[in-house]
Amino acid sequence: MARDILDIKTQLKATFVDNVTLQELYGLDTTKGFDEQFSKVSIEARLIDVWAAATWMLEQIWDAFRSETEAVIDEGYVTSERWYYAKALEFQKGDALEYNEKAYKFEYAVTDEAKQVVKNVAVRQVTDEGVTKLKVYFSDAGKQPLTGDVRTSFETYMRQVGAAGTHYLFVSETPDELRVHLHVYYDALVLDSTGARLNGGENPVEEAIEGYLNGLEYGGVMYASKLIDVIQQAEGVKDVTLDGTTWKGTLEDRRRIDAESGAFVYVREEGDIVYVID
Repeated sequence: MARDILDIKTQLKATFVDNVTLQELYGLDTTKGFDEQFSKVSIEARLIDVWAAATWMLEQIWDAFRSETEAVIDEGYVTSERWYYAKALEFQKGDALEYNEKAYKFEYAVTDEAKQVVKNVAVRQVTDEGVTKLKVYFSDAGKQPLTGDVRTSFETYMRQVGAAGTHYLFVSETPDELRVHLHVYYDALVLDSTGARLNGGENPVEEAIEGYLNGLEYGGVMYASKLIDVIQQAEGVKDVTLDGTTWKGTLEDRRRIDAESGAFVYVREEGDIVYVID
């Protein structure tokens, strides 16, 4: 990473004063810094300014070169999970692929972000019936499934751009419904008996739950301990106990849940949260 000019100048000045030959030539006092012994308009100070600027420019060029090199490597390193993730997001609804004979790959002639309808992707390597497969979760911007011809087109695209012989499991479904059962011990100065703010507004606990689930990485995992931590920070909450979660129609005490669709949607039902004054 390129240094700023001030850092470069500081290092050059320190090196100048520490140089034994220059100490003898200029009669430098090693207990003093460069700026204490040279004027800002001295030829030595000006030369350091010029050298620092040139060094800074060179380091900027090196940074740019490194970024370009890494981009080329990433583009050429095919069939990794990260590569498939990037390719899934590049899918363009309604556009045909062209074969690049120089790069030996299929690609779009023109990139059109307006046609890139896949906005959420997760890629996992799984074993299904003894066969290693690539599991690809995908959905639109609202984490809703792609269906019909669009889904078929996306799956065809992935098979065409991916490595030959790869086995896939494609998942594009509505988010998993999740109910959360709690006992919340609240501050009666802040919340009412239903968990709503006394000064108006929504329910902080429900907002915290929804915020946590919406903030999970697509294809990620819901951890009960992390959910509790988030609820503990909600306005007016003094303490909380998690009594369980209802997922796929079953109420259980779960430590973690892997969303089958890749995402969760919070479902509220009366009686799921019991509020108790602390």
